[in-house]
Amino acid sequence: MRHRFWPLVVASLAAALQAGGASAAAPLEPIVGEVLAPALDLLRVDGSPLSLRSLRGKVVLVNFWATWCEPCVAEMPALQALRDALAPAGFEVLGVNFQEGPTRIDAFVRKTGISFPVVRDTDGAVVRAWNARVFPSSFVVDREGRIRYVMVGEGDWTSPNLVSTIRSLLGPQPAR
Repeated sequence: MRHRFWPLVVASLAAALQAGGASAAAPLEPIVGEVLAPALDLLRVDGSPLSLRSLRGKVVLVNFWATWCEPCVAEMPALQALRDALAPAGFEVLGVNFQEGPTRIDAFVRKTGISFPVVRDTDGAVVRAWNARVFPSSFVVDREGRIRYVMVGEGDWTSPNLVSTIRSLLGPQPAR
């Protein structure tokens, strides 16, 4: 029961491949039932600790990626744009880099202007715990720490449908 969402990940990957592989945006698949996010306690590039638990109360998009992964790199600007647009409502993107050194990650972050937190999975333990077998893989975690959606493959995080889905987890927006 620990990884009840794995069949959805496999189904999502199969759908993305049937839809044309890397050129097609992957679907955001809902997770049915109560699936708590696995622990995620890692270090940032600067060595400071960050845990998913410390972000409780926010909707968090956990994105597993690497600098050598072209689809990962391609979706970074859209992830940043989504974060910029929804951060005031309690949204965060957390990038989990797979087994790369801090110098390489830091250079990538500076080059691309990413401002969301990035942590290092140095031994792949977190990737295994989350069953992120394909890069990129993204998991949307609600304010209570439950995985609500998963996407295997590159997504268009600025598409109206995806933004609307994330907004639905954030709740009603205050009037301006």
